[in-house]
Amino acid sequence: MEKSKWSLYVMGVLGVLVIAMFFWKVIAVQNVEKKMAEERKSITEKSQQLLTDNTRGFLRLTTVPLVWAVRKEMIQGNYDQINEYAKSYVKERNMQQIVLVKADGTIAVATDKKIEGAQAKDVFPPQLLEQNDVSITEVNNGNLQVAAPIMGLNAKLGTLILIYKPERIIF
Repeated sequence: MEKSKWSLYVMGVLGVLVIAMFFWKVIAVQNVEKKMAEERKSITEKSQQLLTDNTRGFLRLTTVPLVWAVRKEMIQGNYDQINEYAKSYVKERNMQQIVLVKADGTIAVATDKKIEGAQAKDVFPPQLLEQNDVSITEVNNGNLQVAAPIMGLNAKLGTLILIYKPERIIF
């Protein structure tokens, strides 16, 4: 009988060791999964920031020539052509809205026709219209709002505002 007690004891110890190893592995796997989730979140945040920075740069780069074209048409009083530019530009992916505000604060051209003719201060923050350089700000819904002054030879002719919905990285 001594041998059977010894066998039971050894089997009991082995059983406890197997159970301990099982729980140790479960905890190890959970720790690895948690670490992977944190790394994925960090990579996603960094990627999103890089994408947003690149988007801001491209918006700034593409806004400047558009402002030049709009300036030329404003000087000639050709607002129909500016409207055509806006309609064409807003068809691009993620471009939400384009608005041209004259120096007197009146919205002269807008892809959202409901706001055309309105006072820009009723639709946009007043500081947006006071920009002297291309500015890009993020608005409440995550969209990027670009404001670019349109300068004449001696005075500011108006402000071009673009609303862009940036890409979001989702994992």
